[in-house]
Amino acid sequence: MCCNGIIVIFALLVGFGAIVYLLYQVYSYIRCGCGKYGPFVSTYGKIKEDMLNEAREVLKNAKHPLKVTDLGCGSGALLIPLAKEFPEHEFIGLEWDAVPLTMGKIKGAGLKNLKFVQGDYMKTSHADMDLIMCYVLKVTGEPLGKKLAEEIKPDCVVISEMFPLGHLEEVKQIQSSIYGVPEKVFVYRKPHHPEHPKKHPPLKKKAPHHPTGAPMPKPAPKKHPKPKV
Repeated sequence: MCCNGIIVIFALLVGFGAIVYLLYQVYSYIRCGCGKYGPFVSTYGKIKEDMLNEAREVLKNAKHPLKVTDLGCGSGALLIPLAKEFPEHEFIGLEWDAVPLTMGKIKGAGLKNLKFVQGDYMKTSHADMDLIMCYVLKVTGEPLGKKLAEEIKPDCVVISEMFPLGHLEEVKQIQSSIYGVPEKVFVYRKPHHPEHPKKHPPLKKKAPHHPTGAPMPKPAPKKHPKPKV
């Protein structure tokens, strides 16, 4: 009887937690503009390791401290391990949802090179960033890509989890997965637009000059002899 009571209480707690989570997801969906921004889903599995490894390559090869941001950082699944591993770099998490943002602040407490900011990444300038990671929905990928293409530095690297971004120059795609489900990681840079070569007007031929500097006389027209009758 006692065991049955514990099982019932446990089942009630699980059910209550599921209801709370469902209500939270509904609230998040409405709060973020009905799907404009991604809900809080922590990065995990192989795709998390691929995202971290790609960011590590950039950070390890850096010749000076970099500014790194995660757009839609959630609770800091990517930023916290990187901030611990690379204390010389600065990390900023940008998240619209206060719930995962608070979780990230708690988990990342004590890391002086990491801060979490609540805000809209479409209304925030990223011009001073050296490395940008992001998790966005398909509907946001196009406008965010356009925004980044216009404002990021030429050497800034952008790593997108799962969703492609428009307008940026794709460096590579990494085949990844989330517990066996195929997914991709996209790596971008600022697009390079080569300038069209200027077309110069054809040079006018100058009249030949005498060695003394005077213009050469025009040759007299040739006189053809009149035909004999």
